[in-house]
Amino acid sequence: MFRTFVDLIFVVSVAFTVLAFVSIPCMILSLGVLFVLGIDDRFVSPVVAYIAFPEAVIISGYLLLHYWRQITEIIKSITPW
Repeated sequence: MFRTFVDLIFVVSVAFTVLAFVSIPCMILSLGVLFVLGIDDRFVSPVVAYIAFPEAVIISGYLLLHYWRQITEIIKSITPW
């Protein structure tokens, strides 16, 4: 029971870590496009909510499905436990 709970925490932490590392560049890219096009500031929240975040979720899901073993090996190599 305890081992399963620890594994669940590990999987969730890996998923959120990948999502965070992917979502930040997606948001920066989307906001950069808004800046280059000269679009008003009122579109920042909708672009981040409806374009950058779903894009980051899809990319993160793809990375987790295809590179799960490599991602977990990297995280296990840098964690003390």
